[in-house]
Amino acid sequence: MSRIGALTRAAWRSATQTLAKGSKSLHPTLAPADFKRALTINDRYGGLTVNVPKMPFWLTGGEAFVYRRTSHGEQQFMQVDAATGFKRPAFDQARLAAALNKVSHESYQAGNLPFDRFELSEDGRRLDFQIEDTRWSCDLASYDCTSTTFDARKGDRRELSHRYTPPAENNPDKSNASPDGKWIAYIKNCNVFLRSEDGLQDVPLSRDGAEGNCYVFSTLSWSPDSRHLAAYLVRPGYRREVRYLNSSTDQLEREYSTIFYPRPGDVLPLPQPVLFDIAGRRQIVIDGALFSNVFELSPLRWWADSRGFTFEYNQRGHQLYRLVEVDAASGRGRSLIDETSETFVDYLPLGHGQEDAGKIFRYDVDDGKEIIWASERDGYEHLYLFNGRTGALENQITRGEWVVRRVNHVDPVKRQIWFEASGMNSQEDPYWVHAYRIGFDGKGLTALTPEPANHHIEFSPDRRYYVDLWSRIDLPPRMALYRASDNAKLQQIETADISELVAAGWQPPLSFHSKGRDGKTDIWGVLHLQLRPDEEIPGCGEYLCWTPRLLRPKILLAVDRAAHAAGLRRCSDRRHGHQQPLPRLP
Repeated sequence: MSRIGALTRAAWRSATQTLAKGSKSLHPTLAPADFKRALTINDRYGGLTVNVPKMPFWLTGGEAFVYRRTSHGEQQFMQVDAATGFKRPAFDQARLAAALNKVSHESYQAGNLPFDRFELSEDGRRLDFQIEDTRWSCDLASYDCTSTTFDARKGDRRELSHRYTPPAENNPDKSNASPDGKWIAYIKNCNVFLRSEDGLQDVPLSRDGAEGNCYVFSTLSWSPDSRHLAAYLVRPGYRREVRYLNSSTDQLEREYSTIFYPRPGDVLPLPQPVLFDIAGRRQIVIDGALFSNVFELSPLRWWADSRGFTFEYNQRGHQLYRLVEVDAASGRGRSLIDETSETFVDYLPLGHGQEDAGKIFRYDVDDGKEIIWASERDGYEHLYLFNGRTGALENQITRGEWVVRRVNHVDPVKRQIWFEASGMNSQEDPYWVHAYRIGFDGKGLTALTPEPANHHIEFSPDRRYYVDLWSRIDLPPRMALYRASDNAKLQQIETADISELVAAGWQPPLSFHSKGRDGKTDIWGVLHLQLRPDEEIPGCGEYLCWTPRLLRPKILLAVDRAAHAAGLRRCSDRRHGHQQPLPRLP
């Protein structure tokens, strides 16, 4: 977020300076009051909306879901029974806030509780949630609350990655039992050891581990039949850190912080998969030719029939992303699927958000007989079906000049996929997300969200229902409950009311699209009209224009209305809904 803020401020300063130089006669210099008005916009408008729903989540069991709605600045958790449609407050927020304040000595407000999600016990009597590094559990009859503090930096919560190598562990009491319960694996002196269930046998499986090249306990992975054990032997990388000086502090002494900041060519952690035969007490060598230039290797994943295991190899430079299978009997590796790119493969998990959303998705059908795989190999993010035994492509599942944004659910019995995508409707903003269903064979594509808006759906754990939350920049959020079997709408759950906001003078931003420099590609953005309340500006003020930039956050640009009059008509035309082209900016 700090990077986004810095980019936004930099773009704003650059644009403001440009406007000041080129149109001083039309626009006076921004005064402190202008910035104060901008910084207090949430204070002035934030309490003027009613029943604005946020992202829903399903409770364990799938019988009910919960969402948080905001009314006049206060937030309330609402619980909905999917079968009956009955909606009620999830719990007494005033009593919970009082109970938390009593125990924690904080000043939590009932209308602004400091958590977004929670879990209910099966009998509905206890509420469990987390606030920062504290887990809370509250009795919903007495509202007595207990807490447990944990350190998120400790334990195995952090996985092996290019940024992090777990510390060497030599703790025989920290163990990993085989599925059949006969053996216990642990790490001692950086090597893998086996201890029998009765404790009478204690034998080493490896001898090549040492300080600086240690087996990592969290990577120990048993085959389902308990005949083999796999693990990563890891050589730590060089941890380059950059120090920052905090220039905004009220302390007399200087305050520093550090971040991990590797440079090209730095030595990264080097994980090497190793396979052990339990009966023979021997190590099976795995040839590393298929993963010789490691950026990261994914966690080891065994097939259910124990024939082998797989991991995903992200080559340094990110131009190759490979699914590798290792045969349990021989230790022979082979490439099942290769993903290549002349630029780079976006190796983060597939997701529909604007931040930290990559392009990688994999689903193993029937213990790997088939594999559903996401790829940009045709220029767009789509789903493909591969033969998991041979690695051959069976068919492309989705295709077209649009992109898959998220996979919600895969039904291997019906051979159907529920997913979200953007850009399928040519007349809509290509950033809007819609939900669809399609067969493994690429047939039967069905739209689940016909409303022209940006959608987010959440399926119940049993996949019988789904909740659809949708909105646009000119349409306040709405939420509805659907039955998954036939996509029938069961109930309109919530419709936000912004009438007070509109009455106070708020106007929604304007959506626009214009041709790019190639004269063909539609570029979409959002236009904010900023009017000064104390004066009339002949050019109708400034447009604040959000436009998408590839591979970076959207950047805020200030577009002078009068200086670009040749490209824009009068503001009154825009207010009445006439679509006007934007001028090309330098």
